Order: sequence, then structure tokens, then C-alpha cells
Amino acid sequence: MAKKIVTDGTLFMALEVGAVWPEQLNDLKNTEANIQAVVQANGETAEHFAGRTLERWYRLLDSTSPPHRFMLGARANPDPCVVAARKRIALGVFESDVQPGVSELILWSADASSGEDQGRLLELAGTLVETHAGSDRSVRVLFGSSSPSLLLKGRRARTHEFHAA
Repeated sequence: MAKKIVTDGTLFMALEVGAVWPEQLNDLKNTEANIQAVVQANGETAEHFAGRTLERWYRLLDSTSPPHRFMLGARANPDPCVVAARKRIALGVFESDVQPGVSELILWSADASSGEDQGRLLELAGTLVETHAGSDRSVRVLFGSSSPSLLLKGRRARTHEFHAA
């Protein structure tokens, strides 16, 4: 059976245990937007959560409503296993073959208030942009409930473009 051509797609979210729904997306709750989420269970390891998230992501890619945007909701956590699992998820999503125009990955943390906590997500964003320089993919980083976002886009010359949105 051939896949249907879909223009709207799905917003796919992965929320670590303790992460909150981003206030920036409250307006989507009252629309007909297709939103799917994987939420880490209490006691679930970061590695298991990463595997479950990517499994669902790959299934969604081959559906009639493939994802047009991915959001990773993180909680401030310096644990190396959590940091590695985030990287695995982000790279797995970013390296997937997606529909044209599917280019944004959002890293979100409401409680990353210290420079160290924010630095971990910014480092991940920088890694994604650097490894995909020259592509039309972008990474948006959001902190807190009212902060502006930081948009990083890859460029062919392996430079970064930063925009406050």
C-alpha cells in the first residue's frame, strides 16, 4: 500500500520523567494538530527510554502522518547516562530520512536555570548542527517558560547562525 501524501504531519515529543509540557505549545491543545508523545516512566532507565522513543519515531516516519517536528523535553540532570541517552535520541531523530520540510528539532527544559544545565543542551544542539552543516535542518533550544528560543542552523562552511526568536 502506498503512503498517502500528508502536508500537516505530526509533532512528536519525547518527555523525560519530570519534564513539563512547554507553555509555548499550549495553543496546540485546542487545534486539530496531530501530537504524539512518549513519556519516560518513573524508574525507567534513560537508555530504555531512548530505545522506546526511537522505536516509536521510526514507526511514525513510515505512517500516513509522518512527523514534521520533534521536541525533546528534558529535565536538568547531569547524569552521564541521561546525557548520553539524550544524544542518542537527538542523533537518531536528526539522522533519519524525513519528508522535505521536516527540519526542526526542539530541545526544551523548563528547569535548566544554571549555566551548566543549559550548557549541556546547548552542547548537544551544537553537535547536531555541526554534524549536519549544509543541511536545511535546524535545532531550537528553549529554556524556562518565557525565555526566547535560540535557533541554530547548519551552514555549508560549518559555521553556526544564532537567532533569538
